[in-house]
Amino acid sequence: MKHYILFAGTTEGRILTEYILQLPVKLTVCTATEYGKQMLPQHPNLTVFAGRMEQMEMADLFRKEKADAILDATHPYATLVTQNIQVAAKVCQIPYYRILRPEQEIEQEEHLVFCDSLDQAVQYLSHTTGNILSTIGSKELAKLCAIPHFSDRIYARILPQPEMVKKCYDLGFQGKHLICMQGPFSCEFNTALLHQLKISYTLTKNTGDAGGFLEKVHSAQETQTTLVIIGRPIKDEAGYTLEEIKRLLHEAL
Repeated sequence: MKHYILFAGTTEGRILTEYILQLPVKLTVCTATEYGKQMLPQHPNLTVFAGRMEQMEMADLFRKEKADAILDATHPYATLVTQNIQVAAKVCQIPYYRILRPEQEIEQEEHLVFCDSLDQAVQYLSHTTGNILSTIGSKELAKLCAIPHFSDRIYARILPQPEMVKKCYDLGFQGKHLICMQGPFSCEFNTALLHQLKISYTLTKNTGDAGGFLEKVHSAQETQTTLVIIGRPIKDEAGYTLEEIKRLLHEAL
């Protein structure tokens, strides 16, 4: 029986996990957090490892599990993780497959601001006034502390994980300024939230359709809110769509 190792943590990772478990293979899934582990099903052919790994730890796991292939369905903005997986797979001489989340193509409009990086977005927002909704998660939230009066202006929407809540609370995102919910969210929900919090700017990444990006765009249009979009760190990344990797795995078996 073939043995695949899948790095998940995205909607695509969960869907691909469920698909592979229908095939006659053994599957090991790696998630960065315990929360990601809890989102996966239980199955006799499934083993799940929760926790962040360095490059050498990945290589050790690949050798120990005698993996036949490495599947990378990590977030499109998690570039360092992807680089480490690629190198570890190459060192171990194991086939590597990158699963892509298509980027949403949108035209330039008055209420959209495009930034090449989070640093550029912070610089832009530092010269604005009004409330800000951050939808970029908790990992890089510390950079938003550079925005003047951040604790009064910024509302941070993060995953409902205790360690993330504590981290954000310690940074100064407290009380009603910390929103802990699992997405993606509907346009109606986003619109209601923007109205309720009197948001002037929403900070986001182009997470594609699976990440609820278009819903944020539509909500910004409806509420006349400025959407500040952080571009993807890697342009024209090579890999496979979810449907393509499903077909490839099916044909291989």
